[in-house]
Amino acid sequence: MGDMIKAALDELSEHDVDSVEELTLVIGDLTNLGTDQLSFAFEIMSRDTILADAKLVIERETIRLRCRECDFDGPAEILRSEGYDHSVPVLACPVCGGPVNVTEGMACMIRSLKIKEATDVQI
Repeated sequence: MGDMIKAALDELSEHDVDSVEELTLVIGDLTNLGTDQLSFAFEIMSRDTILADAKLVIERETIRLRCRECDFDGPAEILRSEGYDHSVPVLACPVCGGPVNVTEGMACMIRSLKIKEATDVQI
């Protein structure tokens, strides 16, 4: 989270920004980064910055695979077990069991910043 906040602040410093209304992140399911943890980290790390009053929006990116053998292109199978809070993605082709490339689900990036630009008032 620290690197993303630094990147946002660096970009904002290049513009005449009055305030930031919203910061949107894309977080892949394979990152194992939880929404609550990210929200808490954002709250702490954005204090005393132009991001302090911004709403944090977290978009989840599901895991998608492409099979190297049968060309399946789609979502990963997810193993879930009653009584456990975690789920485990199966990183093998759900059709043929072959090896796969992960094509989505690893993102950890800023999608957008919704800002209010400063206005110069001349008297």
